[in-house]
Amino acid sequence: MTVSFSNPLPVRHNLNSCLLPLIADESLLLKACQCNDPHAGHDHTPIKALGGVHIFCFNIFEEELEAAYSLLDKEEQRRAMRVTYSDDFNFIVRFVPSAMHNVASAVWTQQVTIALLALIPNGLGLWGPLGCMPIGRTGYQLGRRQKQADAGFEPTNSDRPSIVLEVGCSESLRQLKIDARLWLEHLPDVQLVILLSIDPPAPPHPTPEISIELWQGVPSGSQTDSRRVAQMVWDADWTHHTDQFYILLADIFRGQVPPDYGANDRIFLNPAAWRQAIIAAYR
Repeated sequence: MTVSFSNPLPVRHNLNSCLLPLIADESLLLKACQCNDPHAGHDHTPIKALGGVHIFCFNIFEEELEAAYSLLDKEEQRRAMRVTYSDDFNFIVRFVPSAMHNVASAVWTQQVTIALLALIPNGLGLWGPLGCMPIGRTGYQLGRRQKQADAGFEPTNSDRPSIVLEVGCSESLRQLKIDARLWLEHLPDVQLVILLSIDPPAPPHPTPEISIELWQGVPSGSQTDSRRVAQMVWDADWTHHTDQFYILLADIFRGQVPPDYGANDRIFLNPAAWRQAIIAAYR
């Protein structure tokens, strides 16, 4: 289910009239997401319910953005929320109260970790991969605003991610693509963004629809502009079967691959097991 304001206003609102009514207590946001009343969750702007992922779009006074993050941090459903923004809204809350979402992120993180350890002699006895670590629920500053990923990895000598995973559904894919551009065009440290879209089954098929996209930053082609442009470089439909899926070590370590990994240049994940875990969570 996507939840968004049906008539979003371009003007800035303060917390008392905009965000605060949705999270006035620790369960109100969840109730608003699950409610079928088109006027629930906000006292003057209707919310439109469309169907698994919920998206709340706000324009908040710039000086109150930090207070907005603090309010969300007090919400018990915070682990299911990701904050982003777009050209139209400066504070977007993507809420995914779904076991599939959590499983998709956790299994991917686990697979990357195990694949890295497998490349190191006696690596499976280590507590974690050498030279990088999962980013967890960290927020990263992109200009004046913060951005969170569903999962990712960063080199241990850095405090910024090199690869990022974003999970959603087809109805939120437009926002996921915006997120990919934000990561790649505003944070040069990010080398790869993975977008995973999960949707309910389309009859007569019993399993959820799953698709994946890989995005990278490429030169703009302009002699006067050295900034990168985000571009989708690969995509696949994993609804019925999966393809070979690997991640380059150069992307994980931003070109500085630790010698512990020898002559290896990539890790191979197990997309079939990843897909099966998502299907099992759906059931």
